[in-house]
Amino acid sequence: MREAAKLVVVLLLGAAIGAWAIPALRAQTAPHPAYIIAEVHVTDPAGFSEYIKQLPPTLASYHAKTLVRGLPDTREGAPPDGQVVILAFDSLQDANHWYESPEYQKIIPLRQKSATTRLMIVDGVPPQ
Repeated sequence: MREAAKLVVVLLLGAAIGAWAIPALRAQTAPHPAYIIAEVHVTDPAGFSEYIKQLPPTLASYHAKTLVRGLPDTREGAPPDGQVVILAFDSLQDANHWYESPEYQKIIPLRQKSATTRLMIVDGVPPQ
């Protein structure tokens, strides 16, 4: 009888741990967004215009969306030197693949010749 009771307790404990752990594991492996954040100070508007014209086709394959493009209203700290741009990607892998893609690598020199830029790739958080 004691052995059966122990078995029931172990099974219930295992079920409770599983009920807690499975959602936590899914949250860790669930796809989550990534963002490219850039601070862009245009020094050659005509050259930068050519870069902007060639940019959208490089983003299409990676399902990127432009979330922000504009001058920020800085509330604390030093203001950025130029516009802030935020691009959203479905995953960190997509953001990295876009940045390293031959299509985008081809137009990076256009941006670098016509603007000074700080560019960061940031891993987002899983959706709640």
